[in-house]
Amino acid sequence: MTTSSPDAVRRLRDDVVGRGLVAGLPAAFLAGITRFGQPPRAELDALAAEVDGLAGRLASGAVHGGDLPLLTRVLYLAGQADLLAVHGVLSPMYDLLGGFRDNLARPLGPRQPGRPTAGTRRWPLLGRRIGFPIGVPACVLNGSEAWVRHNVANGWNVLTYKTVRGRAHPPNEQPNWVFAARETASLPPGADADVVADPWDWVPPGSPEVSSVNSFGVPSPEPEEWMADLERALQAVGDEQLLLVSVMGEDADGTGRVADLAADFARTALMAQEAGASVVELNLSCPNTLDRTASGVKPPLCLDPGATVTVVDTVRRALDDRTGLVAKLSWLDEPRLSALVPELASLVDGIAGINTVQSRVRRRDGTPTFPGRELAGLSGIAVREPALDFTRRLVALRDAGGAPFDVLAMGGVTDTASFEALFGLGADAVQSAAGAFADPFLAAACVAELGTTLPRAVEAP
Repeated sequence: MTTSSPDAVRRLRDDVVGRGLVAGLPAAFLAGITRFGQPPRAELDALAAEVDGLAGRLASGAVHGGDLPLLTRVLYLAGQADLLAVHGVLSPMYDLLGGFRDNLARPLGPRQPGRPTAGTRRWPLLGRRIGFPIGVPACVLNGSEAWVRHNVANGWNVLTYKTVRGRAHPPNEQPNWVFAARETASLPPGADADVVADPWDWVPPGSPEVSSVNSFGVPSPEPEEWMADLERALQAVGDEQLLLVSVMGEDADGTGRVADLAADFARTALMAQEAGASVVELNLSCPNTLDRTASGVKPPLCLDPGATVTVVDTVRRALDDRTGLVAKLSWLDEPRLSALVPELASLVDGIAGINTVQSRVRRRDGTPTFPGRELAGLSGIAVREPALDFTRRLVALRDAGGAPFDVLAMGGVTDTASFEALFGLGADAVQSAAGAFADPFLAAACVAELGTTLPRAVEAP
């Protein structure tokens, strides 16, 4: 786990001084914090004074344990997050200042000295038996083989490879991921979210009250690239882990025909299967526009039940019977979920949800947090109650129906209690994105606290 504060600060100080970094830290930090915008002058001046004082204490050797939060933020934003990892100090896993491509090969944050396990206990999931059923959903934190290896080492067992497409798709303009530091409590289920988030906002790593907003645009490398990487990623998971692969289809020719969209979903799913995927997850929860002439961010595909069922049925018919199929949904109200789930139940092996909650996101000055796009995905504690509500209703529909399927729950999982709450509702596995981003050791904490008591386990043969 994380090194104690006095020891971590002492070791970090010696390393920073030994590398000759002290004099340049204030300027590097200020360059990072202003990378995507300028904080109010008073706020920026106060931060600059704090960092100058920290640099002075580093130079003189007068730093102390109370300096660790500021030192963490300074090193992370100054491009020295690798130093934090070396000394076992928590920091966000993703480089918020770096681009999507930069991050694919470079997971940040510390690694456990030994992979956390629950001994010989296993939990059933999608026809397999896995280790402690916590994982990371389809997002940039599972964007490559390097990320999968990093997450496996830290005890995350249910990993969903980031959504890929049947053709290359670029990321949105940076920034792509920002802390939502003012969102420290959950929205009610179904509530509209109006979020204020500045690119320079910060939440201390490991905080259970973390929320974030992101706007990546579902980027994807060329199929030849991601298929080769996926093959390597699948070799990185052991008997205790399961690597699902998220795919998305497109209406590439702008026909507006659901059949064309479904065919592209199936084509991409077959690519994932060819690369070795044993379980494919259909991303039905991100905006996926059928009308290419329309502007703006469209609602998730799963809000259209007819199109959703057509896509899932088309993919199920295309895949090998031995390949598992999971449908990923966003939060749906009672009428929509109750109508859709019975139609999907016989076609899938699992249903996952929720995705981020589409929200209006602005800076304090009223401009969009993300250039040219006001809508973005909200995650973390802010979506905890919607996730609990969705999972509760989804499990009830499963239990009342005739076709069993597994439930992969996510949303607002930022500590052990929030993991346990979703699992306790009947989910078969629980995944975390914003929580994992802020605390790479969250899985280890859940294993340590619940590994011997979590119900529904079986002993490994």
